Amino acid sequence: MISFEQAFEIIMNSTFTLDVEFVKLDHSLNRVLACDVRSDTDMPPFNRAAMDGYACRRADLQGELGVVEIIPAGCSSQKTIRENECAKIMTGAVVPQGADCIVKVENTRVITENKVRITDSDIFDYICYQGEDIKRGDIVLTAEH
Repeated sequence: MISFEQAFEIIMNSTFTLDVEFVKLDHSLNRVLACDVRSDTDMPPFNRAAMDGYACRRADLQGELGVVEIIPAGCSSQKTIRENECAKIMTGAVVPQGADCIVKVENTRVITENKVRITDSDIFDYICYQGEDIKRGDIVLTAEH
């Protein structure tokens, strides 16, 4: 039997430190994180529509609304929503300034090409707010120490 000191010396002489290296994610199999990974952006990165529908102001939900633009998914608004206005918006599009809710398309009735009426006042906002899931600087992967 060997002494504690001898065993400790054997172990210390057999260990080695791992070098830190940067590799692409697809080359990271069987590797260990050297440090925590923090988000470099908010997720979502902007207020975005969670449903296809109309971006409008809650204060205007009782009357007809003028459709001022159509905002495709992934695109930004070119207008600010004002009183009695709305924008037709697709899931993933940037919510325009002035709008505080999205009325899903199933809760609306098209009057004309440029007019819509809200048919169900039981409205949720259907907006995914900037930073709601992850804020810039949040730890998204934790290093095991």
